[in-house]
Amino acid sequence: MKLIIDSCADVSLERARELNAEVQPLSIQIDDLSYIDQIEITSEEVIQAIKDGKRPMTSQPNPESFAKIFKKYAEQNESIIYLGLSSALSGTYQSAVIARDTVHEEYPDADITLIDTSAVSYGLGLIVERAAGYIAQGDDKDTVISKVETDISQIRHLFTVNDLNYLAEGGRLSKGSAFLGGLLNIKPLLHVEDGKLVPLEKHRGLKKVFKRMTELAHKEGASGTGHIVHADAEKLANDLKKQLLDNTAIESINISSIGPTISSHTGDGTIALFYFKDVK
Repeated sequence: MKLIIDSCADVSLERARELNAEVQPLSIQIDDLSYIDQIEITSEEVIQAIKDGKRPMTSQPNPESFAKIFKKYAEQNESIIYLGLSSALSGTYQSAVIARDTVHEEYPDADITLIDTSAVSYGLGLIVERAAGYIAQGDDKDTVISKVETDISQIRHLFTVNDLNYLAEGGRLSKGSAFLGGLLNIKPLLHVEDGKLVPLEKHRGLKKVFKRMTELAHKEGASGTGHIVHADAEKLANDLKKQLLDNTAIESINISSIGPTISSHTGDGTIALFYFKDVK
């Protein structure tokens, strides 16, 4: 059973190898040059370009790229599970759908399952890590899919950005939702709802945003492993980590940089927290 993911899971290539997952990268264009996510450009380079006043643009993989991967495993009679970025935020999942249908023309019995996770960044990354664990422990495909669907229903995204207008200009947030960004020292708290980025609350100052993130994680019974990603804000990420470990049942929290594609849309200063809610 082979796990396929896209680079918007913000899982590093090294981590993907550890998970035995194959990554289909997106592309990023800056000025007139195009770069392959994680392979030809880093998150730090994307953030620096943004600070320099440039506007990175991103491109989803074409169906042919996905078809090449799917065909490789179809030829080996290996089952495939693709865990994809929210289709409400990108056409990447649709490219995978076209690729699957194309491969089925040549390999009608190819076992290819596509799952729209409605997740993004390390919200998707945490789902991927769990799915890899299910496969590694020998779960059959139906069991893996069932467990992944449960994980999708429980994953929580909480994040804040420096400028909501930046998200709106990139088409990842409605223009009407971006008005909060213009208010003095008002920091937005956003989440993902039905696969879309949605403002949840607004707070005066980042400390209050972190306090609210911590309150929500505690209220929702977060436990186990959480993950924080940041865009050129490692100190702030560590501040949030300490609050969470001191005030919630989360046992460990990993910190990493937001991937190049996602940081192209969020800009610098973004902090995002991901965990699984206890819905029992």
